[in-house]
Amino acid sequence: MLKPKHFLVVGIVAALGITLIIGSATASISAQGAAVAATMVPNASTFMGPKGSQAFSPNPINVKVGGTITWTNHDTQAHTVVSGTGSTDPNKGKVFDSGLTTLIQPGKSFSHTFTAAGTIPYFCEIHPNMVGKIIVT
Repeated sequence: MLKPKHFLVVGIVAALGITLIIGSATASISAQGAAVAATMVPNASTFMGPKGSQAFSPNPINVKVGGTITWTNHDTQAHTVVSGTGSTDPNKGKVFDSGLTTLIQPGKSFSHTFTAAGTIPYFCEIHPNMVGKIIVT
């Protein structure tokens, strides 16, 4: 038979366990829903060849499932962000596409929330030399 002080110890241990479980769940939700900032760097449209991978910063972008990337255009030219490897990619735009009709003008942004893990290449449809990669974990 448990004595009254044993009930107190069991109650404290149970309360701590529940607090840890709730705290872990909250931390997990916060990490998964994290916002990630990315940019189109100044003069990005002029970056050719291997330097085209420097047009987006950071590159690659790491984000958790449930996280959102917001690209902000710090260039003087309008841009897009489109999933895929280029205009002939059959998977072009299947994950995200900022759209040619709603260009990301200088100083403006586009956001997308990622719902599945994977590695996603992307590019600017206007300036296909601008390329990037997203790693969703």
